[in-house]
Amino acid sequence: MAISSLGVGSGLDLNQIVGDLVNAQRAPREERLNQREERIEAEISAYGSLSSSIDGIGSALSDLASFEPEQSASLSNEDVASVVITGDAPNGEFNLDVQQLARAQTVASDSGLFEATDEPVGAGTFSFSVGDGETVTLDVEEGDTLNDLRNAINDADAGVRASIVNDGNGPRLTMTSERTGEANTINVEVDGEAEGLGRLANLGEPETETVAGRDAEVVIDGMTITSASNTLEDTIEGIAIDLEGVGQTSVSISEDRDDLRSGLEAFVEAYNTMVSETNELTAYNADEDKASVLTGDSTVRSARSRITNALMDRSQVEGINNQTFADLGILTNRDGTLDFNTQRFNEVMEREGFEDVSAAVRDIAGGMEETLGGITGPGGLIQTRQDGLQNEQDRVDRERERLDDRIERLESRLVRQFSSMDTSVAQMQQTGDFLQQRLSSMS
Repeated sequence: MAISSLGVGSGLDLNQIVGDLVNAQRAPREERLNQREERIEAEISAYGSLSSSIDGIGSALSDLASFEPEQSASLSNEDVASVVITGDAPNGEFNLDVQQLARAQTVASDSGLFEATDEPVGAGTFSFSVGDGETVTLDVEEGDTLNDLRNAINDADAGVRASIVNDGNGPRLTMTSERTGEANTINVEVDGEAEGLGRLANLGEPETETVAGRDAEVVIDGMTITSASNTLEDTIEGIAIDLEGVGQTSVSISEDRDDLRSGLEAFVEAYNTMVSETNELTAYNADEDKASVLTGDSTVRSARSRITNALMDRSQVEGINNQTFADLGILTNRDGTLDFNTQRFNEVMEREGFEDVSAAVRDIAGGMEETLGGITGPGGLIQTRQDGLQNEQDRVDRERERLDDRIERLESRLVRQFSSMDTSVAQMQQTGDFLQQRLSSMS
């Protein structure tokens, strides 16, 4: 609020004087507000880091609480077959002996009937079907060529793929079933003149078969199974077998225990990250006599204590002897971090069984998830503390506004006072100058 003409009358730098007086009033109060704001921001940031590390534990626990073992299949000879798990398949091993693959039938018109693919085939009707499927009838018009007939068969999309093959004696119309199996044979009926479309009348008869359709034949643990398809979907519950080639293979179905082990290892890693984070946020450097941002903070102590206690919760699953994470190989070190003892885990797995161990892990993890919800969830420990810090930040903002208002009023008052003084000094200066001139003239 200082004016540029202030000090003209007195010859003093009154703007500087006003500024120094104002800053003397503002600086200590503003410094205290800045320190409070800096502390609040540091604590909000620290709680954000803490919450993030605890959320990492929550993510790992969520995966464990919803863990469902996935089965996998391994084959001794993958050239023979491939296996896809489609449901709850029985664990175990079986032998698979593929003696022949299913094959689709192919028929071809007699050799030497046509000289060129653009030769007219003659008018009439050409009907065909596959197995017990619906019959499709094509109207062949005068002037239609062998190419036209092939295209019409394919456009009908009726389970047959038509092609034209030249065997050296001219083009031949071939038809291949799109479905494998002995029953999926091609049936053809032709109505046309013998010298025209009737030339194809015997298509589909045994003598026109170039590739015989056949069923797959498989022996599973001594039982012979036939299938029109090379995919066995209902032979063994919960799995689909795709036959790839003739030969023998053993098939082993088992649960993937590595997923459960990996989930527990991920939990241990997330827990140790949280321990490291809280240690850093609450550390005290005795040599430098310097505390960290959350040293001695009760919220951190309470959160850490709740998580540690939840870690020791027992599973409520009946019929299993090992009911804590420690029993399953998750051990606590003296510094509060965790280690995963793979050997103990494997021993428990063998003794208790994969299903019981999985159930116990789900139960314990679910309980710990609830505990973490009371720490990082809405209305939890950290959220409550963060809300309190935000309220404190709001108070700092209001105090800063009031300080700005007080300083503005102080500056205005000082400007008025010094301006009045400046005017008085100027008037006195003028009076002195006048008197001195008169005295000089009198002498």
